[in-house]
Amino acid sequence: MLTKTQTVGRVSLEGVNQRMNAAMRACVSWAAIEEHDKILDMACGEGQMLAYLNDQLKLTLCGMCKRGEQARAISEMLGEADVIPAPMEDIPWRDNTFDEVLLPAHMKGDPKRILDEVFRVLQPGGQFVMASRLLAFRGDGELNRREIMRLMQEAGFREVSFRATWLCGAIVGWKPGQVDTAREKEK
Repeated sequence: MLTKTQTVGRVSLEGVNQRMNAAMRACVSWAAIEEHDKILDMACGEGQMLAYLNDQLKLTLCGMCKRGEQARAISEMLGEADVIPAPMEDIPWRDNTFDEVLLPAHMKGDPKRILDEVFRVLQPGGQFVMASRLLAFRGDGELNRREIMRLMQEAGFREVSFRATWLCGAIVGWKPGQVDTAREKEK
């Protein structure tokens, strides 16, 4: 049986929605998503990535966006998705809720607080995938990937790594828990 860390890339990008940008594709290609997982898209925009995932597997989909009308439109488009307008620093779900948290955008706000919130809402053994530029260029006030990876480790994430794909890369980290225990038994 495969462990969660061995299932990276199980969601096929064949026939990928052309409306998904490079950051969304990077998140989807490196997320270890399995049937019936609960997923949070922290920057769901117009819902393209959630719509794609909804077409691929039976998942519980949740999203965060900036405006209430945007959240309503995405929820209506996807049916049962729970989409809420909320800032990244204050994720409005309970502790240990999600199997995967995806961030196909730059962190807007206090990175330490955002990463603490992501860590809080991930289940033990859960995965965080954040899109990151391949090049070292960064916008005003934006952290580079080494800084983000260091902050993720400080927040408690393990096996933090950068993975290149498409025109964008992804920073991947795991919340310690059941996956770590299963992998230790395999050794």
